[in-house]
Amino acid sequence: MKKLIHIEINLLALGKSFSQSALAEISAANIGQDALKYQLGHDHYHYDNSSFSESDKYCESLRQETQDLIKQGDPTKARIAFGKLTHTVQDLYAHSNYVNLFREAYPAVAAEEIDPLIEVILRDPKLISGKLYYPWEAITFIPGLPAGVAKIFPADSHALMNKDDPTKEHYEYAFFAAVKRTGLELEKMFEKLTAGEILAFTGKTAGEDLLTKNKI
Repeated sequence: MKKLIHIEINLLALGKSFSQSALAEISAANIGQDALKYQLGHDHYHYDNSSFSESDKYCESLRQETQDLIKQGDPTKARIAFGKLTHTVQDLYAHSNYVNLFREAYPAVAAEEIDPLIEVILRDPKLISGKLYYPWEAITFIPGLPAGVAKIFPADSHALMNKDDPTKEHYEYAFFAAVKRTGLELEKMFEKLTAGEILAFTGKTAGEDLLTKNKI
């Protein structure tokens, strides 16, 4: 997804649980995953090229790293690890056909009600993510390039499959799936932490409502 969209997703999913400065650290790490040096050879950062197993393992390593860093008393580095995690799980829905398969199975469900963790879909052999046809794929990242350029790519390409911005089909489903998944990752993290560790991680002060859930 585009930089500002990742930031918006984090704000909606995490904004009520983190201090402003803590959220800024998470979002900086999130969008940092889209740096040019992380595009080639880092499919697992973005669930690209159907790297589902590798990306799942990467996400699990970031969950453990986040938890370990919190318990070691380094909440800043923990927020960086968590920010990277949020980027990858958000890209799952923007770069794969998860939401397409969801819509086929549940055509009457609105975008805001999408379930981001339906196991049957996550293990469906029809689940794929966009393939990056480099070096030609690089031209699709040029700002202001006509949208029609993507049509020259194969149907399984990232250029055609991605739901990175509102111009793409099913974008709203990918957006809300990413918001919900990000919130679920935070809930999962909180379950493993003490109250004091949660305060340190979130940058909140005692007495604030840390577990307030965003209703989307």
